[in-house]
Amino acid sequence: MTEPVTTPEIYITGALKQDPVTLAVAVRTNIPSVDGSFDWAVMTIDRGGHYARWEEIADWSNIPDTPVGG
Repeated sequence: MTEPVTTPEIYITGALKQDPVTLAVAVRTNIPSVDGSFDWAVMTIDRGGHYARWEEIADWSNIPDTPVGG
């Protein structure tokens, strides 16, 4: 079993990413989880919301002018 990939530290609480295809939006949470399963709160335009790991949203676009650490 492989270890889950956690969110890079530059993505601080409140950082935003968007799926350019589905237009879903992900917000970086501050909910602690060992495996990253609550790292991102995702809201879709047609199926409601859910929590996601980094692997699900890693390729999404960063939304400019939102809090991404440096």
